[in-house]
Amino acid sequence: MSFYLNASSVINPIDNLIQMFKQAEGNKLIKPVETQKNLIQTKNSTFLELKTKLNSLFLAVKDLSIVGANSKFQVKTADISDQTVLSVSVESSATPANHTVFVQRLAKEETVISSKFSSDGMEILTTEGTGTKTIRLTINGISTDLNISISSGDTNKVILNKIATAINSSISDASASVINDTSSTSRLVIKSKNTGSQYAITLSDISGTLLANIGLDSNVVSNRISSTDTSGGYLYSDVNLLDAEIIVDGITIVRSSNKINDAISGVTIELKKSQNAGDTPVSITIKNDAVKVREAIDSFIKTYNDLVKFINDKTKTTSDGVRSIFSGDYTLMRLKTDLRLKVSGQVSTGALRFLSDIGIKTNQDGTLSISDGAKLDRLISTDVSQVESLFNSSDGIAVKLKEFINPFVQIGGVIDQRVNSGKEQIKQLDERIKSLNSLIDQRAEALRKQFAQLQSLYYAFTRQQTMIQQLTQILMP
Repeated sequence: MSFYLNASSVINPIDNLIQMFKQAEGNKLIKPVETQKNLIQTKNSTFLELKTKLNSLFLAVKDLSIVGANSKFQVKTADISDQTVLSVSVESSATPANHTVFVQRLAKEETVISSKFSSDGMEILTTEGTGTKTIRLTINGISTDLNISISSGDTNKVILNKIATAINSSISDASASVINDTSSTSRLVIKSKNTGSQYAITLSDISGTLLANIGLDSNVVSNRISSTDTSGGYLYSDVNLLDAEIIVDGITIVRSSNKINDAISGVTIELKKSQNAGDTPVSITIKNDAVKVREAIDSFIKTYNDLVKFINDKTKTTSDGVRSIFSGDYTLMRLKTDLRLKVSGQVSTGALRFLSDIGIKTNQDGTLSISDGAKLDRLISTDVSQVESLFNSSDGIAVKLKEFINPFVQIGGVIDQRVNSGKEQIKQLDERIKSLNSLIDQRAEALRKQFAQLQSLYYAFTRQQTMIQQLTQILMP
């Protein structure tokens, strides 16, 4: 008769027991640490959001604190009676005033045109002959000699294209092209790339008579003879016609460009078309840009309010006692208080001493709002210097806020220090979590060994019990 062990009804519980132990220990030891770590991470993220909003306000008040020609309160604009004749851009340094401008003529590009030739004809080759011909082109005080190689069989159009290619490859201030004025005829056109008499073009033959043979001989060039439908010459016979001429407040001004930035200080005039005799001069009114100033103030208020609302939300405690992440935090509570003091405080100079003097009030929650928009607009339009002084004088609102905010947003400043401190705490907590996990693993391994020993004893007992049962059955059938 055989003996056997039946352990099929016994399930090894060690893995489950160890897992339950580790989970329980983790909840007791690690979870509180992880909760603390998550809180610090959330605070760090909130501090970075705070820094972004503080930095936005810092940039806004930095702009408003600028003095002099670049002041945001000295932005100028121009009203123009006829924008089809000219346009105007105005710098902050421009003086508010009224001007009149009459456009006598626009600046033009120099244009030289050859005689008309049959495209497929060979009149130029027949007259000039083959070989290398040298011509000289002078523009903007620079003379350049150009070599053109004429070969047997070159048509008029081919020779004109060779001249154009030589000019385009060697001269930066001029360009040349061959224009087919009809389906069978061609003309060479040489143009300056810039307007004005400074870029007038002169041409001369150095070796050969190639220029003379295309209608641009010395007589045509020296006397600036006008081109015709068939003969070569200049599009503008008078070199002065290449310059723009305008009359500003009764004074005649000649410039080489249609963009004139030195006639009226701080004003750039761009000419669009000339006027005829008897036309009304264009009136230009230079004035402070009230719209841009109002936009700058509105932007400051919005940026300030975004910051205050953010701080309010992160430091509030609800009526039922639920605290926000920074409820009671000294840094944020002091920040909120000091911001309010800066914007509500008195400025020592000027007729306008408080934001309320220009129609801006401080609300109960610390935000700003415009209580009298009409008053603000009127002051911007009629007394912008006083409005400016309220913001950018030595202790103006913008200046005080800029100086106050800077320590918070600068590299290594208050916010960075808080975030870096949080990072260091997170690093220490990570080390603590790692240590606790190691401790739990050690305890779990010790328990595993104890459970294994107990299980081994249990199996031995079970085997003995089974053997006894079998012997009993044999001895006591």
